[in-house]
Amino acid sequence: MKSLIYSLWLSISVMSLFLCSCKDNKKTEKQKNDIVQQNSKPMSSADSTLFHFWDKFEMQDTAQVKNPEKGEQQLADFLQLLAQVPDSATRDSAVSLMLDKAKVNRSSFDYFIKQYEHYLYDGNSPMRNDIIYESVLRYLIKTDLLSDLEKEAYRPTYKLVLRNKEGQTAEDFSYELVNGKKQKLSDTKAKYTFLIFYDPDCSHCKETIQQLRDTPQLVQLFTQLQVQVLAIDPWGDRTKWKNYQSQLADQWINGFDSESKVLSFNLYDLKASPTIYLLNENKKVLLKDTYLQQVIAYFVKNNQ
Repeated sequence: MKSLIYSLWLSISVMSLFLCSCKDNKKTEKQKNDIVQQNSKPMSSADSTLFHFWDKFEMQDTAQVKNPEKGEQQLADFLQLLAQVPDSATRDSAVSLMLDKAKVNRSSFDYFIKQYEHYLYDGNSPMRNDIIYESVLRYLIKTDLLSDLEKEAYRPTYKLVLRNKEGQTAEDFSYELVNGKKQKLSDTKAKYTFLIFYDPDCSHCKETIQQLRDTPQLVQLFTQLQVQVLAIDPWGDRTKWKNYQSQLADQWINGFDSESKVLSFNLYDLKASPTIYLLNENKKVLLKDTYLQQVIAYFVKNNQ
């Protein structure tokens, strides 16, 4: 079992280098000491590096800020460090320190806010990360730099990133089967549920689905680990959904959101296609807005 999982993870990871998410074109695109002292535990060396990461960066120098090899690279490196931080309080503090420093120059502040969105929330970004973006949004809806109207623009996205977080119970919804019967996500009986929202017009959806369907080792692994694939078309075009059935495996649950509730009520944040979640048997979210290779990596870590 272990060797099977490892070989799958390596092969899927290699294939993923040549794939990118289909951008959803159906939805609208796209100080230090005070904060440190608030932490009751001693600061680790990693935290110290994070909190002092922007000390020598000159926010007033707009040319430096907007130079991709300077400002953008600095932010990318900062995000890599943030991704390793396990607790939200430290992430919030680090992001607040950085943006407080950027506030001295509104042009720099606006530039970095756009870069945060691009890296963390854009459907095509391999670094997209709702957990970190949550810290950014939490800052934006509280900062005194923005007007109330500007803050309100971020609240809908903030509500979305708070939904279906890892550890939470996934939002339940109904879907229609090919035979016309209705079921709910909560009806799924399996140790794991691989929930994939796909767009029939999305090329990357097709590639991901083909990997799931046609890779013998992956099919074997999902069978051994009792993984049920639940493929949902949420876009509301019944004809396209029916014409797409041949692309899906017979052992999967193939559903259609006939009432468009997933999108209408923003039950899930479908900023990219496909959007993938891994759920446990109680429908708790194990992985949110993830990739196939990350699911395999999860199995590597938790089924040895």
